[in-house]
Amino acid sequence: MTEAVGRDARMVPAHPFALDRPPASARSPRSRPLVLLVDDIEDCRDVYGQFLRFTGYEVVEATDGYEALATAVTLAPDVIVMDLWLPHLDGWESIRRLKASPATASIPILVLTGDAYAQARHDAEDAGCQAYLVKPCLPMAVAAEVGRLLVDVRAGAAPSEVSAPPERRSGIRRDSDTAGGLLAAVVEDVDRRYRDVSRQLGEMKKELRGVEGEKRMALLERLEKVRATEKALTRDIETLKALARSPDVKVTVPARRRSRKS
Repeated sequence: MTEAVGRDARMVPAHPFALDRPPASARSPRSRPLVLLVDDIEDCRDVYGQFLRFTGYEVVEATDGYEALATAVTLAPDVIVMDLWLPHLDGWESIRRLKASPATASIPILVLTGDAYAQARHDAEDAGCQAYLVKPCLPMAVAAEVGRLLVDVRAGAAPSEVSAPPERRSGIRRDSDTAGGLLAAVVEDVDRRYRDVSRQLGEMKKELRGVEGEKRMALLERLEKVRATEKALTRDIETLKALARSPDVKVTVPARRRSRKS
């Protein structure tokens, strides 16, 4: 593997939306676990980094493999979130070097990348990563996986299975690495939930056929109001999809509000 060539990968596990209080640090007496986020794409660092901070982690960032190695040695993070397609020193070689060094070998590594191909994942596992997610994925999935690593990897748990199509890797960066791609993943999740609600509404309407009298009329009136909301949601989802396709879209995560002490 040559050091000057980047490669890249992507995937989503079932996510408990964890982490109003993340697991305690296992590496140091820090008040909050430290996550090293390694990605050369600013949009990805912004979205995933902001969300990890929002859920209670400290986050430091690196933009290439060499910077990641230096930061890992200096700060000893509790978890490393590593892209694969990095400049100068790619993620696969970075993981190998981290695992070969006694100073960093025990740090669990989550690969977060755009390469969904089976060989990319296989190579990352051989290099020593403990978990693998494919972008674009929801930020809460990343936060949940980081939490699982802090809790489970130290206990010797195996990395979760990730399906990946057996295709040949491409060296071309995918558009879904952008903030628009991340927004598209969120919209896709909302759209899927909306379709499920819409299906349930249809089933409820069928069940109403056996209800008579005033009760039926009242229930039908309530259903019609929900249907009006459903149509508005359809328009909103289509608007969000259009925004997600825009090359200029910028995604930010709102800052966490501090609770007021009484």
